[in-house]
Amino acid sequence: MNETLLAIYFPVLLMLAVGTFLFFRRKDPAFKKRWYRHAYALNFTVIGGLIVLMAISIGSWPVVAIFSGAALFSIWVGVFRTRVCLGCGKLAQPENLITPQKFCSKCGTGLD
Repeated sequence: MNETLLAIYFPVLLMLAVGTFLFFRRKDPAFKKRWYRHAYALNFTVIGGLIVLMAISIGSWPVVAIFSGAALFSIWVGVFRTRVCLGCGKLAQPENLITPQKFCSKCGTGLD
């Protein structure tokens, strides 16, 4: 494995985590709903891209295909199936990776 990519991965992961936390800190639910999809897509594209680059550096193309497919599926679930509750601002993960939540598990507000 390429040690340079591994050395870059963890600081980038830390910067994305801290940056996203600070970006959404003390924001209202409408702000979270508007920007969640963009932030998630950006974060996971960067992380997934680094994972795929690590798999490419190994040189095994079946591994690259598996990691690429897993990254694309995770982006799809996070962007299109996760909902933000407008009542409390909680993220509602899908029930079974396909069906999005219909109600918030924290406050019971209906999710659209």
